[in-house]
Order: sequence, then C-alpha cells, then structure tokens
Amino acid sequence: MMKFRFSFALAVLALSSGVLSQGNSPFAPPRAKLQYAPDRTFDLQHVAVELDVDYSNKTISGKSVNTLAPLRNGLTSIELMAGAGLDISSVKVNGTVAKFVRNGKRLSIATSPTAKGKAMMVEVAYSAKNSRGSGFGSGGGGWHWINPREGMPDRVGFWTQGETEYNSEWAPTWDYPNDLATSETKTTVQADWDVIGNGVLVSDNKSADGKRRTFHWKMTQPHATYLLALYGGPFDIKKDKWEGVDLWYVVPKGSGYLIDDSFGDTKDMLSFYSKVLGVKYPWPKYAQAAMYDFGGGMENVSATILGEGSLTEARDGFRNMASLNAHELGHQWFGDLVTCMHWGDTWLNESFATFMDSIYMEHSRGKAAYDWTVEGNMQGYFQEARRYKRPLSTKMYANGDSMFDSHSYPKGAAVLHTLRRQLGDEAFFAGLNYYLTKWRHTPVESAQLRRAFIEATGINVEPFWAQWVEAPGHPVLDYSWVHEGGTLKLTVKQTQDTSAGTPVYEITTKVGYSEGGAFKTMPVRISKAEETFELAVAAKPAAVVLDPNHDFLREIPKLNWADSELPFILQFAPNSADRQVAMDRMMSNPSESNLKLITDQITLDVDPEQPVFRQLSALISAAKPELRAFWTAQLGHPNIDRREQAASALARLPKDDSTIAKFRSLVNPQAPIRVVVTVINALSAWDKAGNADVFRKALEIKDRRGQIKRAAQQALGQG
Repeated sequence: MMKFRFSFALAVLALSSGVLSQGNSPFAPPRAKLQYAPDRTFDLQHVAVELDVDYSNKTISGKSVNTLAPLRNGLTSIELMAGAGLDISSVKVNGTVAKFVRNGKRLSIATSPTAKGKAMMVEVAYSAKNSRGSGFGSGGGGWHWINPREGMPDRVGFWTQGETEYNSEWAPTWDYPNDLATSETKTTVQADWDVIGNGVLVSDNKSADGKRRTFHWKMTQPHATYLLALYGGPFDIKKDKWEGVDLWYVVPKGSGYLIDDSFGDTKDMLSFYSKVLGVKYPWPKYAQAAMYDFGGGMENVSATILGEGSLTEARDGFRNMASLNAHELGHQWFGDLVTCMHWGDTWLNESFATFMDSIYMEHSRGKAAYDWTVEGNMQGYFQEARRYKRPLSTKMYANGDSMFDSHSYPKGAAVLHTLRRQLGDEAFFAGLNYYLTKWRHTPVESAQLRRAFIEATGINVEPFWAQWVEAPGHPVLDYSWVHEGGTLKLTVKQTQDTSAGTPVYEITTKVGYSEGGAFKTMPVRISKAEETFELAVAAKPAAVVLDPNHDFLREIPKLNWADSELPFILQFAPNSADRQVAMDRMMSNPSESNLKLITDQITLDVDPEQPVFRQLSALISAAKPELRAFWTAQLGHPNIDRREQAASALARLPKDDSTIAKFRSLVNPQAPIRVVVTVINALSAWDKAGNADVFRKALEIKDRRGQIKRAAQQALGQG
C-alpha cells in the first residue's frame, strides 16, 4: 500500500498548475499568491486606546499608545498599521515627538537606535470623521456607526470589527495575529450610553457636568489585536455570574425581554466546554452584545458581538440562537486563547468553533442533533467543493478575508469529526487539552496542533494530516453488494478526481448490515480506488450500509439502495440522515404499507429538541386525507418545527370542521409564532369571512417581528 504524503511544495505546484481553478477560485493564480505572516521588528506588549466619541458629528478622536520591545539592536524605525481614514496629528516615542511616514496602511516611525528588549511607548494621536467600515464582515470591518430609522429613536451607537486586519482603521497598532498583547480602552460617550469592551470594567465615570461618561476596560491577558473591540449605545444589560466569571448580556434598549430566551443556555455552554476540554473558560468576563447592523457573530476576546437580528423568543423555536452562541463561545478557546499565526491557518479558529457548536448540540440535544449538524457541515462544504477545492491549511490565497469560506468552517468541522471518530473521544479530547494548554496565549500553525495530538496520545496523526488537512478534496464513494454462499461481497470505489492533488484515501470504517432483525457492523479499511471486501454473513441481509455512523467526511452521490432495503434503513439505521433519505425514497412510491411504516416511525420520533426526521415535506406534499388524524396528533408534538409541519400538512387538506376549530384555538399568544401564521393563512384560504373574528384577535398578538399581525392584516384585506 502507498501512504500518501502531501508536502507544501507539492501543494504550491498543484495550485499553480490549476488544481483549484474552478469558478475563478481565490486559491489559484492569478487571484491567489503565496502569503506569509509579516516580519516583526518588535514584540508588541500592550495596546492602550483612548477615544472620545462624538456621535452627533460622527467623529472619533484620541490616541493609541503601543508598548513594544524591539527584537533587534540598532533599529532606527518601527512600523505600525493605521487606516487611511485616520487623520494623524502627532506621533511620540517615549514622550518625544517623532517623524513618521505613511504608505497606505503602513505607518513608519523614526526612532533613536534601539536596544533589544528595552520597552518603548509609541503614542499616535489621531481623529476620524464619518468612519465607514470596509472589507470583511456585515457592515464592513473597522469602525461602524449605527444610524437611526423611522420609529426607532434608540437605534443609534457604534461597533468595531477587527477581523481580519481592520482594527487599525480606528486604532493604530500592529494589526496581524502573529503577535499578541494585553490591552485597555478608555472610551468617552454621551452619558445615557454604555460601552462594552474587552476584559474587566475598571471604571465608569461621569464628567463634571454629567453629560459625558468614560468607560475604562482592561484585558490583562495577551490576545491578538484583531480581537480588540468596542460597542457603544443605549443598551438593556443583564449581569450574572458563572464560577466567578462575570457574565454580561447586552441588547439594544427595549429588547431586554429577549435576553433569557436568547442567552439562557450560556452557563451550560461554559460548563460543558470547560469540562470537555479540561480547560476552564480562560477570561475574566464573558459579554454577549447584540448589535444593530451586524451580521452573524464575532468572537472578540471576552466580548462577543452578535447580530441583533439573531435575538429570539421562545415562541420562535427551541433555543434558536444556541448554534450561533455556541460557535462564538467556542472561539474563546480556539482563536482567542490559541490563535492562528497567519490567515492560511484560519481553520484552527473557524473549523474548531464550528465543531464546538456540533458537540454542544450533541451534549444539549442528543445524537440526532449531532448527526444533523455533521451532515449539514458536509453538505455545506460539498456545495463549495463543486466550485473549487483547496487544502484546509494553505499559504496560497488571495487575501486573508478569502480564507473565511466553507472549507475553513464546515469542511474543517467535518474533518475534526473524522479525527474524533478515528482517535476515539478519550485521545481526541486529550489532544485538544494538550494543544490549548501548551500553546495558551500563543499564535500557532497547523503543525503545532498535529504535534499536540502526537505528544498527547502517542498516535502519529501525520498520515491523517496529509490526507485531510494538507491535501484538497474529499472521498467520493460508490458501493454495491451481493450475497453469495454465506459471504457478503462489498465493492467500494473511490471516484474522486485525483489529478489535482486529491488522494486516494486510506480510511478505517465499518459496513453495517441486518442480521436476525438487528443492525450489526464489521470493520473494513478502504485504501484503493476500487476493492471488494468479503465478509462472512450467513444469511442475505435485508440492507447494507457503508459507514453507517457517518464516521468520516465523504460524499456518496448515488446511494445504491434497493427499494427492499429502505424499510430496514428507515427503522434501524444508526444515523438520522440515512433514515431521512430512506423515508424520502419510500415516499416516491407511497403505498399503504409504506405510509403506515413511515407514520409509525414519525409517531415514535418524539424528541422535543431535535427529532430524527427533520423534513417531512414529501409526506406533507402527498396531501393524504387519511392522514388527518395523524397530523392532528402531531400538532401536539413537543418540537415546534414538527408542530409547524403538522399545521402545514393539515392546511393542504380539504377544510374540515374539527380542523377549523383546532386551528382557531391555536391563534393565541402562547402558540409558536410560525404555527399561528400557518393556521391564519389556512383559515383565510378556507373561509375569510367566517374567521374574521380570529384575525381581528390576532392583530393584538405581539411577536418580535410582527409576523402574526402581518398575516392577520393580510387575511383581513388590510395588507
């Protein structure tokens, strides 16, 4: 057997020869080029920013003081980064005015010949008017002003976005993650605002006239400068504690009623992550700030920012904000405590945060939730892989922002899932603990994670790295089977295109099969483009499934399941995604026996947080009147998504007095919002005039986005 090895030199050759040229890829020339972390002439030790924020004039002014120690003797200049929108009025080195030259974002500052290791303070005084974010992130990176809208007078404030290299747009400093520093901010705003920053709130003082307020935040642990952050405005704030750590839940003024439903599982996340990693949450506080205009979330150290639009209420669904919150909290270990040294290893941040979300779903919602999260990660990556493929770890890319793709997020999370299943939980989490402990407060490269696994477990993960981290692509499989004379012959083909650097994978997995009405497995090791395994199985199985637990990242474009296999897979396959596929295929021929088996399985699927069967669209579309009683029973399911699906199914059936009465009763302030909207639309379609009283009642039912009111207005002809 050939063991595949993928060196960086081979990666560059493959890339330059058009490996990833599909779809004008940002990881292939001419768009891409070799990228390295920039040289440093000093060790940045501390960043102190003082700002006065004049919201009415959209102006910031102040100074940035960088404490740094030269790495070499005799330097006569040092270089920081400063955005073109900053008007720099002066630069001082150790209190003495210094000459400076600007070249794009580069700020070169003249110094007296330096002594290695002797700290100096570089103060840059500056101002900026009408700062506008640019680059990565919804609303742009850098400084963002929040502007009011009609009827929303409290929709004001600001936030910052540092990743990738945008904090220097509002605070001159070293703006690259290959150097870490402590930090502090002093921010003066109008007296009715709050400001959230990194670390601990040292002071909150009003001016003598009571019109202004200064917030002093301080972080005494080193971190990458892109994680420095400020958020300001009129807020509702709820404070709490978790094991001595201050918790701040921050939302726009008037949205405080959403805090518990949006952030109620934060403490459980903190406890779970601290326990499973063996490293307690490492920062003195954790703030989660929901801000207008922001999309998604950003893991600024000890002070995550989240999009205000992600806030939720219980009637929206089961903890709808949990996935986003879990991802950003996971970053406080992966990305914040240990940080990628250069953007080509962004997967060390984003893949891990996505994976941490997956294991939190497993912890809090069970196996089906983990199954579906892993499946979602795989499918999300496959969509991008049809345009281009690249190694997870690479130095060939267009710019840092381009690294934030579906390779760094879902593919990397699926690769970590693969590694977890290969090593087993004990060794896998021991490796993560070693990595976080050994490289705490350190910028790292992918090789240091690999080394951590080897040193912690004794398992040489180099072959794994070669296939999954340093090579592009993924396994694409096709399999078939026959049973002859007590032998199950399983033929497996790897059909991925290997001409562009994707390997023929070596994978230890399992084959699942039915025997005596039970689902059993046998190990197999795939290592060739095509091979046939002969397994001793006495009787012909009712079904055979390759990799039944979805233990590794793989694509199987054509599942060669016979119709006769589907009922067994529906009932007994260990992975939720396979059971879902079996259901959907059975619905292509919805015989009476198939319908009975499917509805029986759905009836047994009663998990309130994450049922096994996620999509019932095929069954809903069938619009079978004989299923009315089944769907009516599903209206009482503990899962909100299932209740909405039941309402949608009933809405497709002919109107019925008992269904109308049930739907009318569901138009109430306690019912799930999407269920109420669905039944209003159905009642309107069946009998507008006869249900007008219910629609008028619905006008008074409040929900955050006004969905119920809009549905009622439309039903009444007011929309």
